[in-house]
Amino acid sequence: MTERLVREETPLEFFREQLEKAMEHQRVATSAFTEYYLVSLLTRSVAGESLPAAEAGYDEMPLALLYVRAVEASRAERARLLQALGDTALFMSGFFAESLSGKLADLGYYRVLGGRAYARLSRETVNPAGFGPAVFSELADRFSQFADLLQEVSEASRLSSTRSILSLYERWLQTGSHRAARLLAEQGISPVNPGPLRMQ
Repeated sequence: MTERLVREETPLEFFREQLEKAMEHQRVATSAFTEYYLVSLLTRSVAGESLPAAEAGYDEMPLALLYVRAVEASRAERARLLQALGDTALFMSGFFAESLSGKLADLGYYRVLGGRAYARLSRETVNPAGFGPAVFSELADRFSQFADLLQEVSEASRLSSTRSILSLYERWLQTGSHRAARLLAEQGISPVNPGPLRMQ
């Protein structure tokens, strides 16, 4: 029987496991619905879901402008835009917190606007995501705490690019490094020696 070098895991399973570890490490508890929402947010965000199209003259949609657009929109569109704003702000201020430091739109900006978007969404009668208002209310009230969880998931996932894992595996094959094997194991990979290497 052939052993697998890489454990097959969907992004949803990977992020669920990483979020559970972060919650345990930070001693954070939440409802199963909110936990699922956070895992879903991570999965959707890394899949490349983006903000609504930018206004003319902007490369990206500024969050403050998106908030204004949401407030002025019809009910269904308002809920969709508020969710997009809250999700983007939470993902950016958690997963990419380091990249926001020292910028004009810093971490505080993202956290304030994201919290406001979720708070407003919790009061909307139309909900595009199918989650109850309690989930969005909790996301608003504990926005910084949830962003910290996503930041820990980001830090734990830094080695998760295919190229870095492949480089690490190649290093283990070439050197038999115990450290490389341990780092691979931390990524859920059990390195298997293919047998003696033949020099040509």
